[in-house]
Amino acid sequence: MKIEYAVIILALCIAFSGFWIGNALKQDNVEMKITEDTLSISEAADYLKISEDSIKKIIIQEEKTIEQGGAFSMMFPYSKIYDKYVFSKKSLDQWVQEKVKTQSVYSVEGIKSR
Repeated sequence: MKIEYAVIILALCIAFSGFWIGNALKQDNVEMKITEDTLSISEAADYLKISEDSIKKIIIQEEKTIEQGGAFSMMFPYSKIYDKYVFSKKSLDQWVQEKVKTQSVYSVEGIKSR
């Protein structure tokens, strides 16, 4: 009789935990939702009207500047997921606005703000 109760309790615990985990996975903070705002590197390059290589150079230049003790009010907004760059239109717009305000110049010689 005691074993039957233990089996029933175990089954209920498994069912409850499955339900609980399933609901947690449905939450927005767990699911990754790709929206129209999300861009690949080629789409970001088209959006900014620059080349993919220019985007990569900007990222590298900013990383080098940070390593050398420099700072930015806003770095180029990107994420890298399994060697693929991902961008947000809204973040790119904010970055461009910030660079226009600071009159930043990205060139072969480096990054300068006026």
